[in-house]
This record gives sequence, structure tokens and C-alpha cells, in this order.
Amino acid sequence: MLEFVTAPGDCKDPALAALLDQEELAGQVELFFRSHWNLASVQAFQARVLRLHSGKRCTLEITVKDGNTLHHLIGKTYTKPRHDICEYLRELWRAGFDRNSKFSTPQAFAYVPSLRLLLQEKIHGLSVREVFLGTDWDKQIEAAQRSALWLAYFHDLAPRRGQVVTPDVLSVLLEKWAGRLATLDRPLALKSTKLFRRLAAELPKLDTTEHLAGHSSYSPDHVLLADDRTAVIDWDTYDQADPARDLGRFIVTTERLALGHLRSIRALDPLAEVFLETYVAKRGAEALPRLPFYRATMCLKLAKHCAFSPRVRRSAKKVAAMLDEGIRVLGS
Repeated sequence: MLEFVTAPGDCKDPALAALLDQEELAGQVELFFRSHWNLASVQAFQARVLRLHSGKRCTLEITVKDGNTLHHLIGKTYTKPRHDICEYLRELWRAGFDRNSKFSTPQAFAYVPSLRLLLQEKIHGLSVREVFLGTDWDKQIEAAQRSALWLAYFHDLAPRRGQVVTPDVLSVLLEKWAGRLATLDRPLALKSTKLFRRLAAELPKLDTTEHLAGHSSYSPDHVLLADDRTAVIDWDTYDQADPARDLGRFIVTTERLALGHLRSIRALDPLAEVFLETYVAKRGAEALPRLPFYRATMCLKLAKHCAFSPRVRRSAKKVAAMLDEGIRVLGS
């Protein structure tokens, strides 16, 4: 029997509750370990819930004890079938993003349709988020550079799969985010409306942009440094998009990290500048004219996240700061 170290905590979500059935999950994990890693004596299973997105997915760390050896996996269950993520991760490995590459992704081991469960490699490394919040300047610079080089390599070589994020798709998303923010107190609602209108005016200029492979949520949280290996996790929303989108996402999430932990949205700007300079040195400046638009777009999205995500402590000051930053970037 698999033991949950921390409870799933979302029993009100029938879809996820059914997928986290302990007996069936334990049976599938044991079957995987015996068939893939030839383990003769599986002694104990443990699962720890790392993150829960109600109505969408649950991320687990699964630990199996075999004698004196512990084996670790990351498991993800989804409310909808997502075998495509397993297929895309395998395609990325075939394209050169494997364990032996400096720029890599987790290995996808198996997808269990009955549980909508993706089993993948647990990468033992330090997140760029942790490095950015540390005090070692040399390591921070290196982390920013490695994040940029990984993204440049990805944009150059990764296969293009998933939804194409066209201006029409962006228009729908912008309206959705602004609509949620319009329900806030009047000062925040006015800021969000101002930012939305300026973004909407810029959309027609994006029609001729080439769409490359996109991560969609590229951020310091998702870049892991494991010795010489730089690996990027969380592929639930991979797509095809303007490369400036991933650039803008990393910069704005770095700003939000500074705002939330260092009390100033500007505190990590030198690292964001190193990140951008390294990317441009590798791939050129083609994406730079569109970067303000995507930075402002991410500011609107993350303002909505700060306001309504159940995992984030709501703060009107943080929402206002993100909206002000979006307006500032578009005006520069």
C-alpha cells in the first residue's frame, strides 16, 4: 500500500480524488519499478503532494524503497488525458534535450492512462529561484546566463508542437484576464483597463511573427541547475509562440519574485538584464521589438494571478505593482 506523507487535500475534486486512489496508484507504481528498473523487492512506497491545481492536475513526489536504496520519481495526475506531454518530452529527448546534454528536460518514463498519470524523472538540482533569492552574486549571474542559454537552445532546436498562440488567441486571453481584474476595487480595475486597452492596440502588429516551440511558463521556478546540466520542468502548457513571450515571462516572473521576497520589484533587475543580454548574444535581437508587449502581457496575467489564485496571499499592493509595471513597460 502506498502511503501519502501529505494528504492530497482536495477531496472535493472528484476527478483528482479518483485518480489518487492509493491502492491502484501503488499497484501501477510497483509495476513500473519492477518492469522498468528490475527491482526484486519493493519494500515501501511513499507519495508527497508537491502542488495541487484544483480541477487540473496534482504533482507528486513518489519514493520507493528497495533494500537500502531509495528511488525517486515525479508523478503528475491530470483531470483530462495528457499522454501528449509524455510524447512531447520523449520527442525533446530525441531532439537532444536528454540527460547527457547541458540543456535538458526530465526523462518521461511512462504514462498510465487509467490514472492519467505521467511518471517522469526527478531531477536533483537547485532551482534558479533559490539561487536568485540567495546572496552569492557569481552563482546568481551564472544562473541567469544558464537560463538564457537554455532558452536560446530551445528556441533554435526544439520541435514545434501544441497550440499556436496567435494574436486571436492572445486577444481572448487578454480579455479574460482583464475581465477578472475589472471586478476588483475601482483603482485596480481602472489600471487593468488601461493596460488592457494599450495591449489590445498593439496586437495587430504581431501578425507576421514566426512561432517557435514555447514553454509557456518559463520562469526561475522551472529551471533547475544540476551540476553542468540545466534542466527545465513543468511542460503542462507547452505550445508554439513568439519567442519574445518566453523571454518576457522569465523577466516578469523574476520581477514578481523580487516584489514578493525582496520588497522591491526592481531588486533583481541586474539579473534580468544579464538573462536578456545573454539570450540576445546567442540568438540576436530579433525578438526585442516585441518584448515590451509580452512583458506587459505577463504583468496583466500575473496581476490576475496575484488577485485570485488560492495559492497566493492576496495583496492589492502587489496587484497594483504588476499593473503599473505593465503600463510602464509599454510606455518606455
